[in-house]
Amino acid sequence: MKFWRNAELEAHTAGRLAEYERKTGRKVEPPVPVESLAEVLFDLRMTYEPFDVLPDFFVPAAFCPESKTVVVNERHREVFTRKPGLERFSVGHEVGHWDLFEKDKDTRTGFLFGHTAADSRVDYRTPSGVPVKFIKGLWTNDGKHEVLSFLQRTCDAPDVASAVNRYAGALLMPKYLLLPIVNGIDATRLSNLYRVAEQFAVTISALTMRLRRLGHTHVTEDGRPFSGTKEEHAGQQRMFSC
Repeated sequence: MKFWRNAELEAHTAGRLAEYERKTGRKVEPPVPVESLAEVLFDLRMTYEPFDVLPDFFVPAAFCPESKTVVVNERHREVFTRKPGLERFSVGHEVGHWDLFEKDKDTRTGFLFGHTAADSRVDYRTPSGVPVKFIKGLWTNDGKHEVLSFLQRTCDAPDVASAVNRYAGALLMPKYLLLPIVNGIDATRLSNLYRVAEQFAVTISALTMRLRRLGHTHVTEDGRPFSGTKEEHAGQQRMFSC
């Protein structure tokens, strides 16, 4: 399994956006058309379907490699209407699984319990990136909690979850589009950051995480944004506490 460093992911997603522009003749501007990009670059299709999962799990989307389909959980349409950025990031997360790890795999191999590709195995993922894997056909059978427990132990490695989350952030908020906008505002004002999040159609948490990874803005433990790096903030805190 390839380990994706931040610089590699930045270059990779920027290349994908440039490829999309070449193929469509359209300049990418915020909000990035993630669904169109998935279709044009990877021939992925989108569909909505209600997921039947345990109440403790909030599952926004899943990816079916066998059918090259990103499935958005229809049960959360109300949440997605209120927070469209959550749906878009979930789609970007699943596209990242395909682009970074799945597209070059041999899908002709068998699956757990002797099932084949036709059985439609689904990878469910929580908003934090923790995958919950099971086969649809088994979910309706008795003993589904045991199936869930077994399959959770086969979930993606942390490096995979980290890579696809960083992929989604870089794809939806490209550095070359995001930083010129953020550099032109007072990033220490949360209201300004909310406007940027709205412009890119992402959640405020996704935006602040992206800025932190770019070393631009650190959000303190009490939720206040700080313009600069975490180290600079710590230095100022020490200075004022003396």
